[in-house]
Amino acid sequence: MAVSSKTNLAIVGLGRWGEVLVRSVQGKSATTGFGAVVSRSPDRVGAMARDLGLVVLPDLSAALLDPAIDGIVVTTPHSSHAAAIAACRSAGRPVLVEKPFTLTRASADAAIEHGSSMVFAAHNRRFLPAVKAILDAVRDGVLGDLLHIEANFSGNMVGRYKQGMWRADDKESPAGGLAGSGIHMIDLIIALAGPVESVHAQSSRRVVALSIDDTMTATLRMESGASAVLSCVTATASCFRLEVFGTNGSAELRGVEQLTITALDGSSRSSNFTPTDIERLELEAFSDAIRGTAEFPITLEEVLNGVSVFEGISRSLDCGRTVSVRRSDTP
Repeated sequence: MAVSSKTNLAIVGLGRWGEVLVRSVQGKSATTGFGAVVSRSPDRVGAMARDLGLVVLPDLSAALLDPAIDGIVVTTPHSSHAAAIAACRSAGRPVLVEKPFTLTRASADAAIEHGSSMVFAAHNRRFLPAVKAILDAVRDGVLGDLLHIEANFSGNMVGRYKQGMWRADDKESPAGGLAGSGIHMIDLIIALAGPVESVHAQSSRRVVALSIDDTMTATLRMESGASAVLSCVTATASCFRLEVFGTNGSAELRGVEQLTITALDGSSRSSNFTPTDIERLELEAFSDAIRGTAEFPITLEEVLNGVSVFEGISRSLDCGRTVSVRRSDTP
């Protein structure tokens, strides 16, 4: 695909998060910018679109037919992602989809069957320098053989959500904070330890003002034999914690900038990373992939395993048992 000197993207949906993404690159990035927004409510987004320099398009088809648009970014409700992916693949247009990629593995598989154009999931925590340091430590053997991961991504979501918001709908956000926060940790677990083969989950609702659960915990087993525990609480103080245990030591990330690596003898070294605009890095990585100058760091195989885990947690909650999420087929 021929691209302009700066990759020109269209965003589908300009809510709170869509605005964050656009502002992360607009007028700031040398390689990436947005030229259009797809919205069914042009009056609602009109002022913001003008402020951001965006043309308002009535539907995704209009963006897919515009030769000036190099790629699509989807930030609509979760249940609409599969249809958008299928439309972009059918049109041969690159697409970056906000997490969760889709709500079920079957819908993900069906969507990507519509073509072969590039399709990626927007897991912005992959672009944290501290996360890259943990990935390097695992790949370089610093931690030895990986044994176990503990991941907790929690916060006061119920303080921000209101009844009637789509994010507070348990069909759009199953298992409480799983879609809003836990899916990031699922992606990091897969990046560190490889494909997940089974999950066992439990969830509860003690905050009754919303229809989504407020406390979810899942135990994961990887194909490698390693294990992981994932926790998401939606009615507490903010927590972002990832600890990786290996035969040579451990690595603990508290928050998004403070990383401590501890050896078997108890010695440790800590690093504090500079705050980074991970949304800008993510969008520029999408731009690089469109241009063919670099591969996007999250593979489709990882994304699809993540969708299987995401859906598997809900299936485990429904049946109260450990469920398999292993898939022999690959894209």
